Amino acid sequence: MSNLKNKIDNSILEFYLNVDISIIKDSLKEEGCDIDILDKKISQFSKRLKFNSKAIIAKEKTENLMELIIEKFQDAIEMNIDKPIAALKRLIEEKELSVQFRNLEKLSEDEIKEIIKGKNLVDLMDELDDETN
Repeated sequence: MSNLKNKIDNSILEFYLNVDISIIKDSLKEEGCDIDILDKKISQFSKRLKFNSKAIIAKEKTENLMELIIEKFQDAIEMNIDKPIAALKRLIEEKELSVQFRNLEKLSEDEIKEIIKGKNLVDLMDELDDETN
């Protein structure tokens, strides 16, 4: 029985997805719905959804870039590459954290994240790419 119900539900959904919007609006008007209010709510919901999607994408890009930078700093520390290490030390000094992070070999991902927080990640990534190449 549930299989038949699912087929009927899917068919109804398919009908409404493919039918002319004016037929749906007329049907809603007959049921007593105010189309203008519904259009406004749908528009607001759509705008909110687009904004949230953009915010999520931006956050993911920032997090991915942050992870790349952290990885580059950790690799530079492990391989003792001077320029990225100097850039990290400069960031530590700029934030006046030299006492807290004086032993670079023992820096965790979270500590590196704390050091580079608030910096332009794209510029920092460019700087690291220039220094490691």
